[in-house]
Amino acid sequence: SSIMQTRESPIPLWRRVSSVLILTLLSLFTMFDRYVTAGILPRLEEYYSISNTWGGMLQTVYVSFYIFCLLIVGVIGDRRSRKTIILVSTFFWIIFMIASSFIPPNMFWLFLILRSLTSIGISAVNGLAPSLFADYFTGSARGFSLMIFFMSLPIGASSSIAFGSSLAETDSFLWAMRLCPFIAILLFILSFFFLEEPIRGGLEDTVEEEGEKGSVVDDLIKICRVKSFWLSCLPTILVNFYLSAFSWWQATLVDYAMNSTQYDPSIYHGIQYDQWMGISSIVTCCVGILGSFLCVNFSEFWRDGRLCFTKSIRAPAITVGFGCLLNAPTSFAYLFLVNTEIVSAIAVNAIGTVVAGGIFPLDVEIVLMVIPPSRRAAALSLMNMLMCLTGDGPAPFIAGLITDLFLGGSTSPTDQFNSLRKTLLICQSIATSSFIFAFVNAVLFPKEMIKERRSLTK
Repeated sequence: SSIMQTRESPIPLWRRVSSVLILTLLSLFTMFDRYVTAGILPRLEEYYSISNTWGGMLQTVYVSFYIFCLLIVGVIGDRRSRKTIILVSTFFWIIFMIASSFIPPNMFWLFLILRSLTSIGISAVNGLAPSLFADYFTGSARGFSLMIFFMSLPIGASSSIAFGSSLAETDSFLWAMRLCPFIAILLFILSFFFLEEPIRGGLEDTVEEEGEKGSVVDDLIKICRVKSFWLSCLPTILVNFYLSAFSWWQATLVDYAMNSTQYDPSIYHGIQYDQWMGISSIVTCCVGILGSFLCVNFSEFWRDGRLCFTKSIRAPAITVGFGCLLNAPTSFAYLFLVNTEIVSAIAVNAIGTVVAGGIFPLDVEIVLMVIPPSRRAAALSLMNMLMCLTGDGPAPFIAGLITDLFLGGSTSPTDQFNSLRKTLLICQSIATSSFIFAFVNAVLFPKEMIKERRSLTK
């Protein structure tokens, strides 16, 4: 049977903080490695003599391997040492990164496979880091560590595209893929010596004995029975669906908008397309960090009853709900401003990114609250897998397909812009419903949390 235990972490604070920073840096550079190919994609297509279709296949196959790796991480993450899994995954990630950057022009198939296999790194870090944080800290400290961790995502993605683009016009463009391995080796060494493996569930009221671990199928069934797990997944899935389509097609949308208006100086103020790419990357990176910081701290202050707030355990879910609700009008506004006033469009998009900054870290925090320690790695891997299956993988393709249907073969820049904008408006309309699930979750998840803890103490 399960037993009641209340423990303080035996790990010194500086070791726990250093572990969070190491995992955050691993997340940042796995994201950097994932998106750096987007910055040099035109040169890669030229180097390997491939079409745009095969260039797009890099993302599709990568996501497919990522989902497979998440399944493996979900199966073993609750049963084996999480530190060992991260170390092994990081080791092979480094090997695949180095090897992929030296593939000759006549072996694109091998480049495709090796670049896809690099997903082993990001799957282990994303699938296991939040469950480690839950065993390092409780309360607001746990939320703060999640906030720091999720800040790495916009920094990694934006900086990699900017870095890759800066080398795309040089003969050294392949070195864009060779920076990460040097840093990853350093992080591997730091992980080996300083990354801590805490007691699984050691900070919870209940600790499940090792011998009681059920089968993988039993764990998945129990996870799927938790309503708040699905109510936490649905807002992230819906928002991620739009963001995946928008991120992939945003640059094309602006290109179409500029062409359809013939670079009207009253709209674009002399900002050229390549300048817009740089500005957009910097703004996205900065407001992504700011949004995570503000939203997570707002939720923590409200939950703990600090400053002017009344204490409420429902604060994370309500904050997610308002983030989803307020992000919708800013997204719609951006799509209507991008061909009429580019500066206003960038400003509105920045506001939307800020208010949505807490959606992902806070939904993960709720999952950690309603799922017991013995099933957290599986739950987080399942959550990430659902996001990939519904967003990262199919969303860009679905958006392109709908755009082509609207376009009907027209090559007019105006028709191209209007068709793509209509498609993204549809995607955002679907994502708008995400706030409903978040507010329902605010009602249900405190009860589910109590129910889950009681079930462990029986």
